[in-house]
Amino acid sequence: MTTVTAPPRRPGTGRRRVTHRARWVASALVLVLAAVAVVAATRPSAQATQVASSLLTHPAPELSGTTLGGRHFSLASDRGRYVYVNFFASWCPPCQQEEPALIDFAFQQQRQAGGAAMVSVVFNDSVASARQFVTKWGARWPAVVDSGGSIANRYGVESPPTTFLVDPRGKVVGTFAGPVTASQLSAMLAAARHHPGSGGG
Repeated sequence: MTTVTAPPRRPGTGRRRVTHRARWVASALVLVLAAVAVVAATRPSAQATQVASSLLTHPAPELSGTTLGGRHFSLASDRGRYVYVNFFASWCPPCQQEEPALIDFAFQQQRQAGGAAMVSVVFNDSVASARQFVTKWGARWPAVVDSGGSIANRYGVESPPTTFLVDPRGKVVGTFAGPVTASQLSAMLAAARHHPGSGGG
């Protein structure tokens, strides 16, 4: 009976296979982490958060001026209804993210009796760029030019987007920092109507 003897294994062959497999796993892990990083970088930033502004429960600062359309606007003229005051800039990515939500919300409110109004304030941006931004998205509510940033200073706004809810009495009852969603705007409005004058934080 003939015995078949396996050829001797070369020293280090097993180690090479293990090393090769380890390198393959490491390379695959690097690719996965790179893909995750790309997805994270391209995902929209987080939603807006409610902030405890010092303006809450106090009369909204004066807001009047010329709109991008060349008309005069005064927040006082909207007394008797809820109004969202939104500070934006064309160069602000979160502002671009939230604009469709603002448009959806404004459309919803226009179809409701006593719906909330919307006014935007241009924050540290040129009139031409802001007008192009508004035209691109098709926003139809007033956008007030804030030359010198006096309106932003009165509201304590340091960066866009920042949004305030003003109640029918002219008092600030809610503040958002960051890109809002239509559902967030609706929820804040509903809470303000359910607890008038409480001032959300």
